[in-house]
Amino acid sequence: FVAAFTYIAFTTNPVYTGIGVGDRVPDLEGEVWDGSTWKDFNLQDNLANESWVEGDAGTYFMIEFMDTNCGYCQKAAEEEIPQMQEKWTGPSATRSMPTGVNVEFIAVSISLHEGSDGWDYGEQEIKDFRLDYEHTFSYMNDQDNVNRDEWGIPGTPTYFLVAPNGIILFATPDAEQGETVWDAMEYEIPRGDA
Repeated sequence: FVAAFTYIAFTTNPVYTGIGVGDRVPDLEGEVWDGSTWKDFNLQDNLANESWVEGDAGTYFMIEFMDTNCGYCQKAAEEEIPQMQEKWTGPSATRSMPTGVNVEFIAVSISLHEGSDGWDYGEQEIKDFRLDYEHTFSYMNDQDNVNRDEWGIPGTPTYFLVAPNGIILFATPDAEQGETVWDAMEYEIPRGDA
């Protein structure tokens, strides 16, 4: 009994997997369109190890669950996200960050109303949406809703900020009234000039 308990204690991850702030991020995997090709993506493969601490190099992930047909998603894609991708992503990001600290955006395209009249889905719809709004980050095809269901996404758009070690720092379902993922990024991601 003691040996079994000891084995479990040393081999079990004590951080709960869920979609709340402080939880370990659930699996997120599928094909992503990067603007030129579809390729396999697994979030867990892109996270730092669990011993990562603030101040270490690593990549923060801003994850947006969205529907290409959702009016709120279209509005965010046009009005908010272009400025935020310029501020946070790529080699010419305008927000200062320490050397080795990066931010990646991932849009997870789900289907809220597949089969409904006027709601178009498919890989071409994802490609066109990304191109129309001039986004430079990857879009995941989750229109079979596998990731949406595992994450328990209530609607779109739903945002998460994930630390390099896989701990959720911001989740729309947990957010205070008026708090956005962009606010959380400002106070959670360290500055390079600090």
